[in-house]
Amino acid sequence: MNSNWKRKWKKNGGIWVITLLMACTLIGRGAPSLIRGISGLMSSSDQTATATTPTTATAAATGSTPEAAADTPTETLAIAAQFDHVADFHQDRAAVEVDGQWGYIDKSGQVVIKPQFAEVGNFVEGLAWVQTDEQYGYIDPAGAYVIKPQFDHAQNFSDGLAAVQDNDKWGYIDKTGQTVIEPAYAFADPFAEGLALVKQDDKWGYIDEQGQAVSQAQFDGGWDFASGLAWVIDSGQRGYVDKTGQVVIEPQFDQTRDFADGLAPVEQEGRWGFIDATGKMVIKPQFQAAAPFADGLAPVQSDGKWGYIDKTGQMAIEPQFTHAEIFHEHIAKVNLNGKTGFIDQTGKFVIEPQFDHAASFSEGLAAVEVDGKWGFVAHS
Repeated sequence: MNSNWKRKWKKNGGIWVITLLMACTLIGRGAPSLIRGISGLMSSSDQTATATTPTTATAAATGSTPEAAADTPTETLAIAAQFDHVADFHQDRAAVEVDGQWGYIDKSGQVVIKPQFAEVGNFVEGLAWVQTDEQYGYIDPAGAYVIKPQFDHAQNFSDGLAAVQDNDKWGYIDKTGQTVIEPAYAFADPFAEGLALVKQDDKWGYIDEQGQAVSQAQFDGGWDFASGLAWVIDSGQRGYVDKTGQVVIEPQFDQTRDFADGLAPVEQEGRWGFIDATGKMVIKPQFQAAAPFADGLAPVQSDGKWGYIDKTGQMAIEPQFTHAEIFHEHIAKVNLNGKTGFIDQTGKFVIEPQFDHAASFSEGLAAVEVDGKWGFVAHS
């Protein structure tokens, strides 16, 4: 595991990479915004909690028995499978790897920035970080340097600021490359909802965009803010803090995920349920695994199979999949009989399971693997 890969697993957590097939359970803090020169494809920010190894299911989303997954993909690709690895589309650009070098394509599949970088990030707020000659800088969508390579590491821009590492310390720069928060941290995350998670010595806390501490570095781990709350780790248990840095849900859970649609998945004694923003358990712990809600549905694992519940805890799509992820653009990626396809919110397949690996939809396109190469499929 190289140093860049280790950085993506800070606080003993991880990014969701397609080659892992969502098999990791987040224990600490990951870096979901990073794309490194990795042997795989980064999915969107799914937070699927995998508790056990799911078994293959055979029931269709509609309740009938589905056809066997296709051995050979039949879906017409919007962008031909031709790349060694890819990342999701962001701001009309997707990072692609060819012969060990990364560049970018547009939605027509045309290379707009030729593969030339060792590592790259997504375009966010009009800029993407890239690595060349072991230094990191930022380019615009045409591939021109806006901030020349000069940093040891870099992350995506958020709220006009980007975390960068210089001489083993992390701080923040603006879009002109000027330092606005001095490098003083062992690690720093992108800002989310106006606050950023930072590490000082061996503890984690939160700062605002002026660099002022909102929560002193006191936690063993944590995550970015979502819906006004962020989960933190204290003495091996997880709870939530608000944007003033106050603990509002006491650490009491073995695992936690982001709030979405007013609810968050939490694990207690090996079972997952959902709490509201007050900490009240509104869907009792009963599932082997769970992920946050999206479009009013949440993936859950029951008896080794994955399905979807609504916000009352009732099964909306019966457990039948080998694996299932949260909805993106009203479509969810699922695995059935060893192949990946996509369903709508009724559980009907809109793209039959036929791919060995795939990512969730982003900007109307999803990355899929065909015969060891990656391309993109579209949905209407």
